[in-house]
Amino acid sequence: MKYPVSLLLCGFLAVASVRAETLGVVEVDEPAVKLNLDTSSIAGDLRLAQVTAEEEAAEKVQPDIHYVPTPQELVNAMLQMAAVTKDDLLYDLGSGDGRLVITAAQKYGARGIGIDIDPQRIAEAKENAAEAKVEDKVEFRRADLFTSDFSDANVITLYLLDTLNRKLRPQLFQQVQPGTRIVSHAFRMGDWDPDAERTLKIKGSEYNAYYWVIPANMSGRWKVSGGEGGAGIPETVTVEQTFQKITVRSGAGEDGEVIGDGTVNGKSFTLTMKKEGKGKGGVFKGKIDDNSIEASGKGGAWKAEREAGTEKPLDPATDSD
Repeated sequence: MKYPVSLLLCGFLAVASVRAETLGVVEVDEPAVKLNLDTSSIAGDLRLAQVTAEEEAAEKVQPDIHYVPTPQELVNAMLQMAAVTKDDLLYDLGSGDGRLVITAAQKYGARGIGIDIDPQRIAEAKENAAEAKVEDKVEFRRADLFTSDFSDANVITLYLLDTLNRKLRPQLFQQVQPGTRIVSHAFRMGDWDPDAERTLKIKGSEYNAYYWVIPANMSGRWKVSGGEGGAGIPETVTVEQTFQKITVRSGAGEDGEVIGDGTVNGKSFTLTMKKEGKGKGGVFKGKIDDNSIEASGKGGAWKAEREAGTEKPLDPATDSD
């Protein structure tokens, strides 16, 4: 006999012992009863509850800015800068009428989620998605950006303000993975310099777009192997990192001599080392894998392991604006 999910709790209270034989099926000893649970339905109910909670919280928050649409020409340019593909999940923070998310789905086949605090904008975006026939690829949530989770994003687009971008910045570094691409219309990220920028002239006006890639955290003290040869890298180095920019010092402390500098792009890095002793120095390119590094260049190849607990947050500051 099958029972609806709503009777499950009562079933548990009515029996002495329970054992699970298969996923989604619960069997009790006395009386012998099997309850078939639709786990996909349960997951859907939980997701609905989460969205409802986000919407209820959003009702208590007033918009920080008034809605101004991004010109479609700039929308196209922003998606090009981010190199959006069908494999991406794009979040548009402050999604307005949904044009960025919808265009990403139409032109590139990407999935998209728009987040906005204004219920009128959410309703408009849903209507636009239906008209564009991309409802199966996009979703629009009424929620507060600063309490939202977008950790599964590959691409993030936004059109906010300088102050809001700076407020959002620590959240980006805490949530999203290295390699996530970010494009902002008009506004920068405080002292986090963009990796690229573009200016478009549209109907006599200039519009700017700024592009960043979330860098892996390479900061900390590293034990180097293989670097004492042609690479000329000491056995111990300390890496200081400010956003995507790195400085390498010899030894285990921050007062060591600067022997190199470079940049981090996602999990990749480029490092220019000074010529030290018999080492050739030069440019090295490598990959960061959590607490391991592998790099190579004309001076040779080397590896390094980070000492536990020596890395520092890339953006520890809490915005006070």
